[in-house]
Amino acid sequence: MRHRATAAVVAALLAVVMAVPVTAAPAQPVQIDLHVVFLDNGGSMETFTADGLCESGTTESFGFHQAGRGRATTFHLFKTLTCDGTGDTLTIRVEVAFVFGTTGTIGGWNVVDGTGDFERTRGGGSIVGVSFEGGIDDTYTGFLTQ
Repeated sequence: MRHRATAAVVAALLAVVMAVPVTAAPAQPVQIDLHVVFLDNGGSMETFTADGLCESGTTESFGFHQAGRGRATTFHLFKTLTCDGTGDTLTIRVEVAFVFGTTGTIGGWNVVDGTGDFERTRGGGSIVGVSFEGGIDDTYTGFLTQ
């Protein structure tokens, strides 16, 4: 009799758990416009505006690695985007290539970490960069989900 009562309770709990739908939030489009100015000391000053993330903020690059010589060069790094006002952050991996004779870069990005509103954010997309004297303007497009 005791086993039947326990089985009934377990069955009831399973029915409740199974009745609650578990769905992921739909992916939302994002566009991040990143303005990078290269400084004489080898560093950079980076700011961004965005749709689908937060309105604006600052960016810090780290873990920079460059590969290739001759016709093409690839850049591998991480960027932490910090939103103005909230301080929430999104850290992304960036992989881009520059081909000699062109005026910019192309590549991809993906989310590796986040804090605050971005703690469970995942996603990524593509990058197109256009060089200017002393810097580059990158446009990151893609999708994010939580």
